[in-house]
Amino acid sequence: MSEASLDLAILGGTFDPVHTGHLQIAKVVSDLLSARICWVPSNVPPHKPSTVATPDQRLTMLRLAVSDQPEFYVDDLELDRGDISYTLETLKIFRRRMGPLPRLYFILGMDAYQSLPSWQGWQQLLDYAHLVVCRREAEHLPAPSLLAFEASHRVATTDMLKSSAHGRLFFVDNAVLPISSTEIRAQFENKGNPSALLDPAVYAYILKEPLYTASKLIRKPK
Repeated sequence: MSEASLDLAILGGTFDPVHTGHLQIAKVVSDLLSARICWVPSNVPPHKPSTVATPDQRLTMLRLAVSDQPEFYVDDLELDRGDISYTLETLKIFRRRMGPLPRLYFILGMDAYQSLPSWQGWQQLLDYAHLVVCRREAEHLPAPSLLAFEASHRVATTDMLKSSAHGRLFFVDNAVLPISSTEIRAQFENKGNPSALLDPAVYAYILKEPLYTASKLIRKPK
């Protein structure tokens, strides 16, 4: 079987920095769906402030974090594309690459899912991929604008999810660790030691650069 025909799950984000919570989500989804995980660092996220680390630094950290995981790989297409990173455009590119038959998944955390109605072309995302939402148990309180979306597209089992190449919504429970990149940056700024929350190679790289010191975290006025 060619690599292009394998099931693929996309995990996007700023990854500023990538941490063990991201790796946990990727591992859970990969095991559950028997899918490779493609990590896609965003260039300019539409709904977040600018990043602290540069695109090259975030890309390097991602590659370090996944280097010993054969089911993970990194694609820098959003960085190469430049400008604002819209998920819909990314999914269109992946679908063109893969063709119509292989299953394609897009992974979201619960916060991202709740904000989905504010995304560009959000209801078209399912034309190209399944949405896989990772949450902690009992975390789900759907926004009113998502109720009809869930009623039309949500499935309860992986068999139902895998019965088509795209178009469905699936929730994965207990896949999220209570870790955030914001918290990690704050620990570095306050001279803490967040090494337990990071891949060892990523932690070493952050210290070497150095990244996320107090001076790095002071943003220039726009």
